[in-house]
Amino acid sequence: MTNERKRSPIESDEPSKRVKTLMGHDHISSSSSNSNSNSSSHRISISSSHSSHNRVNQQEEEPFNNDNNNNETTGNSCSNHDDAKTRRETSPPQIIDTPEPNVNKLVYGKYEIDAWYYSPYPTEFGSKIDRLYVCEYCLRYMNKEAQLESHKAICKEKKPPGRMVYANGKIKVYEVDGQEHKLYCQSLCLLAKLFLDNKTLYYDVEGFKFYVLAEQNSKFKSYEELIGFFSKEKLSYDNYNLACIMTLPSHQRKGFGTLLIELSYELSKHEGKVGSPEKPLSYLGALGYQSYWASAILATLLHFRGDVTIEQISKETCIHEQDVIDTLSRLDLLRFRKKDQDRDHICITENMLNETINTRNIKIARKIDPSLIRWK
Repeated sequence: MTNERKRSPIESDEPSKRVKTLMGHDHISSSSSNSNSNSSSHRISISSSHSSHNRVNQQEEEPFNNDNNNNETTGNSCSNHDDAKTRRETSPPQIIDTPEPNVNKLVYGKYEIDAWYYSPYPTEFGSKIDRLYVCEYCLRYMNKEAQLESHKAICKEKKPPGRMVYANGKIKVYEVDGQEHKLYCQSLCLLAKLFLDNKTLYYDVEGFKFYVLAEQNSKFKSYEELIGFFSKEKLSYDNYNLACIMTLPSHQRKGFGTLLIELSYELSKHEGKVGSPEKPLSYLGALGYQSYWASAILATLLHFRGDVTIEQISKETCIHEQDVIDTLSRLDLLRFRKKDQDRDHICITENMLNETINTRNIKIARKIDPSLIRWK
C-alpha cells in the first residue's frame, strides 16, 4: 500500500482502444482529456448505483503486508525453556493522545515485545507491569516468570480452541465462538489492546466470532501459536465483515494481515454478502485495507471483458461499492471523464492499470487458497 502517485499514459481517442468506467456519483465532476497512447482493445463501462456508506464505529488496526522481515535482536533475558528471547523493539505507528501503557514488555513464547498501548489487565498486577507473561497456547496471563514456567508444566493446550477453517502448510486459522470459549476470547482481546489504540471490546465477546491465525511451532510440531486474528459480529445489521484485526508485532510485515483481510472477504463471498470493515479505519488498518482493495479491484478489472459496472465489481469481490470508488480515486484512476446521459463515464485503459500496478508495487498474488477453506 504505497501512497506514491505517478501519472499514467493518456488513453487513445480511438473508441476501439478505450476502457471506459461509468459512474453516477455527484462528487465526481466531469472533465475531458486528449490522448495518444497504445491502449488495450477491450472496453469496460463501469457504473454505480446510489450508495451511502455509513462511516461510524471504529476499526482496529492491521499491519500493512510486506514480504520484508523485521530486524530481530536476541537477548538472554527471560529464557523460555531452552530458548533465548527474541526481542522486538517496536513502537506505535503514530503518536496519539492515549493513556500511558501499563505494560512495559510482553513476553510471549520466544518473543519479548514492547507494548504500545494501555490494556485493562487486573489491577492486582499493579499500575505499571514491567513484564507481562502470556502463554502462547491458552493466552493465560501472569506477571511473574516463575508463574509462567509453572503454568506451562501443566497447560494442556497445544493450539487455539474452536474449529479449524483453513490450513496451508504451517499456517492454520481457527473459528472461535466468543460464547463457547469466552475466557480465551477475553484474554485475546486484552492481548490485542496492547497494540491497538482504539479497541473497546474486552469482555462482552459472546456476540462475536474470532478467526485466529496460528503458526506451527518450529521446534514442537504439534504446537500451534497464535500470531494474529480478526473478529466479526455474528449478526451485523450494517453488513460489516470485520470488527477488529491485529497481528502481533513479532509477525508483522510478513503478509499475515493481508491473509486475514482476504479471508474475511472469502467469508463474505461464501455468505453471498457484500461487506466492509467497521469504520473509521485506524492508520495501520487503512494501510492494510488500501493494499488489499487495490489488489483485488485491479485484478478484477484486468480480467473483465466488455462492459462492467461498479455494482458488478462489488459483487465480484464482495467489496462495498463506496470502497471500490474510494480505491479507484486514491489510485488516481478517475481522472478522465465525460458526461453521457446524466452519468459520468470514467475512462481507464489497460495500460493505466498495468502502470498503476507497477509504479505502486501492488501485489496481485493471493494469500488465501479458497480451495483450502473448510466451510463445514
